[in-house]
Amino acid sequence: MKKVIVALLTAFSLSYGFDSSLVGKEFRDFRSIDEKGNVVKASQIIDHKPAVIVFFAIGDQPGTFKFLPNMNRLYEKYKDKAVFMAVLLSRSNKNEVQELKKMLPLKLPVYLGYSDAIRNYDIRKVDVPLIVFVDKEGLITNIIARPESSMEEIYPPEKSLKEKETIEERISQSIEIIEKYIKKLIGDK
Repeated sequence: MKKVIVALLTAFSLSYGFDSSLVGKEFRDFRSIDEKGNVVKASQIIDHKPAVIVFFAIGDQPGTFKFLPNMNRLYEKYKDKAVFMAVLLSRSNKNEVQELKKMLPLKLPVYLGYSDAIRNYDIRKVDVPLIVFVDKEGLITNIIARPESSMEEIYPPEKSLKEKETIEERISQSIEIIEKYIKKLIGDK
């Protein structure tokens, strides 16, 4: 019985999760479609600038709908110093993207992700929102998965992370950590 439980837990952990070992390695490029309908590579958008890439899905509740609008303040504050990409991991069209941006509301530029984005970052089921921080040399400095969740993961691990009761408290704490990482990317102490 114990072996069966271990096998089930192992299978479950393999079907959920992402490759946290990417921290410290080169950013993995992927194709996407911008809001005008153009096929672009992420490397063209980032172009050797600090970047914050937020992978998300429409059906992700509460991540997309509760967390993502909180990124607007950081986008407005740092958009001239870092590239922000909100990468939607579902097949949609530009009209659906515009409706979603109004509904959330969301100011970050949205790109439709192809399967190579999912594959390159090993994004599975419950990993989103997944935030990848890339420095101007193209190295991944940090990754945060599920910033609104009590199952949030931060790589490398964040020592100042406190257990929070409510989703609002978790989101607030995550936004503070994200801002700290952005400041580190742009060299703002």
